[in-house]
Amino acid sequence: MLSPSPRPKRRRVTSACSSCRQRKSRCSGDNPCTLCKELRIECLYSEDGSPNNLTVGKRYIVQLEKRVREVERTVQQLQQAHPQGPVITADLQLPTEVVAPEQQRDNTCRPRSYSVSVLGEVDNSENSIDGMGAMRFTDEEECGFFVGSSSNIAFMGYISRAMAMANSDRESFLEISPPIQRPGGVVSVTRSRTPSIEEAAMSGLSPAPTLVNIYALPPEDRAWNLIDQYFQKTGQLLPFIHELSFRETYSQMRREGFNKISRTWLGLFNIVLAISASLSAKDEISPEERIKESDVYYQRANGLCDRDSKRSASLEMVQYLLILGQYLQGTQKSVQAWTTHGLAISAAYQLGLHSPDANQGYSPLECEIRKRTWFGCVLLDRTLAMTFGRPCSIPESYIKLDAPSKDIHMLNSGDENASSPQFDGTFYAAAIQLYAILYKVLDLCYGHNLGLKSSISTSDWISHILDGQHQLSQWRTKLLPSLGLQIQQDLMTPEDVTKMNTRCFIVHRFNIVLSMRYHNLRILLHRPRLESFLEAFWSTGDMCDQDKRIIMQMDIASVQNCVESAVSIISIAHSITTASFSHRELLGAWNYSLYYIFNAALVIFGSLVAASREREANPSAWSVVDESRPYLDKAIEALHRLDYGNRVVGRCIEYLSQLSLVLNALNLDQLSFNNTGLSNLLSGYTSDFLNTQSANPLPAMDLGEFMIDQDLDFLGKVFNTAVK
Repeated sequence: MLSPSPRPKRRRVTSACSSCRQRKSRCSGDNPCTLCKELRIECLYSEDGSPNNLTVGKRYIVQLEKRVREVERTVQQLQQAHPQGPVITADLQLPTEVVAPEQQRDNTCRPRSYSVSVLGEVDNSENSIDGMGAMRFTDEEECGFFVGSSSNIAFMGYISRAMAMANSDRESFLEISPPIQRPGGVVSVTRSRTPSIEEAAMSGLSPAPTLVNIYALPPEDRAWNLIDQYFQKTGQLLPFIHELSFRETYSQMRREGFNKISRTWLGLFNIVLAISASLSAKDEISPEERIKESDVYYQRANGLCDRDSKRSASLEMVQYLLILGQYLQGTQKSVQAWTTHGLAISAAYQLGLHSPDANQGYSPLECEIRKRTWFGCVLLDRTLAMTFGRPCSIPESYIKLDAPSKDIHMLNSGDENASSPQFDGTFYAAAIQLYAILYKVLDLCYGHNLGLKSSISTSDWISHILDGQHQLSQWRTKLLPSLGLQIQQDLMTPEDVTKMNTRCFIVHRFNIVLSMRYHNLRILLHRPRLESFLEAFWSTGDMCDQDKRIIMQMDIASVQNCVESAVSIISIAHSITTASFSHRELLGAWNYSLYYIFNAALVIFGSLVAASREREANPSAWSVVDESRPYLDKAIEALHRLDYGNRVVGRCIEYLSQLSLVLNALNLDQLSFNNTGLSNLLSGYTSDFLNTQSANPLPAMDLGEFMIDQDLDFLGKVFNTAVK
């Protein structure tokens, strides 16, 4: 009997798949193997064929490798979509021996992803990737922002509507930027697409994206120069950084390196350099070079403090955010200043800077620094609320701290006599009191910029205006003299500027800055009555003739007050900018001066438009308005000299120049509202205006506190309707 044939020996598989190895099952060695086919699972083989002795499953390792490949692919797509610019390493880099070695290895020229906003700016904080993977969103096609009735945009809404109605074509207004028809409401800005980095760089809106070493510093002489400029100007107007301590900390960092320096202080240091480089014109360098240099410091500060500002709070962080908000107002990122301001207030509340009890446990100097930092939050809050037309974030009832001390000096300038440094405290106290009045004006006359429909009667309006005027008079005639300061009463001339004593330069600067703020607030107080004259172009009231005559006299007085303050602002700015170069430092930062001058010029234009309708009934009452016409051209000249080559200033100059052209075309000092020759007169200017617009197109810019991109539209509509 034959023995049964032996079974074939099991074929030894050199390499089993990962699934069979994990199950300790027999693997056929095929790809896919028999078992994986039956189970309908993915069959994977280890590349090196080594046995799996790991604690974690092989499948988990394979999944991780797959995710890494997906992350690498995403990073490659981001790099292709946003090419990275050159690395700045020239004279803005610190010698290598001063930079900590480990910081050099970890942070020097580290690749970062950039997201480009609608303005083409470099924003290093938006395109974040967390541990779970990357999230990508399409570009926003429509951008919206809210403005209240105190903003320039709302005031220009009245002007544009009055101009449209003065053209005797009511339907044409419906074509003019519909959101502007509702002053105090929501203004939406629609842009068809996001400009690329290359387009932004070509248009000069912002510097090209760069990679910077966040731990690098400028050469020592340049750093000291910028520090001096900061404390000679910005640091005097908002004196919440102790100059001596700041200088000592920087000297220690130069000697000993970064070992005892926090990232937050280094970020504060860089933002001080950034705002000093961007706002000062002492160096006689072009605005483009100033923007490039200041942007390097800004990116370093942003890289050092951006993450910390969202998760931790310190006194230095609040100071950093306050200066950052000021810096953003003077750049193509002005709208971001509002968001930064909100972070500063949140951090200040977290530290208890607003609380008298919380400040008691500190030394007198530390307590004074905390107090002044809190008042810095308050002043910036009032400023942004006024310019952007938004509600104040800090109610007046939350301000319980005493006024800044005159005995603790935050500044120590060696160029002045011993008594001069104490004026930083007196100036700060005067500004705080003035901005308390500003808060009441925004409340009573503009409804806290909430955008709610006002139901205030005309008599209540007049009562609020009289009360505000009384408070301003008390501030000017009683508080300021007690502090050794004063408001410029008469119209300033260039000769008045040259006669100023250079030994009292700081006091003169404080007086001029307070004068600009005082007159701007006086305009804001009386402007609603000017707006009522402009509103009369398209609406009629049902008031009896006797009441109308009484209110008309009050309204004309308010318009005269607006014009007088507007003329005072322009005369101050024009006299200083036409004087010697050294005297230009008497003005505040160029962006604040730009706001005051631009707003004053708008008031003069709006008053002349109102006078064109009302002059015939009472010519003598409008003589003050008629005499203000030359100051619109003086405002344009002052802006030309304020910061020549600055694109934001240039855009405002272009806008005011077109308004001056409109006045010349309308000939408002000779034509009445219903003049039948208005259209014929306009037709002669139409082709020149439109040719100018097409030959020199203006790029889209971030001018959130001045105007929106469509504000030139109504000028074109005025001319277009003239030839229909």
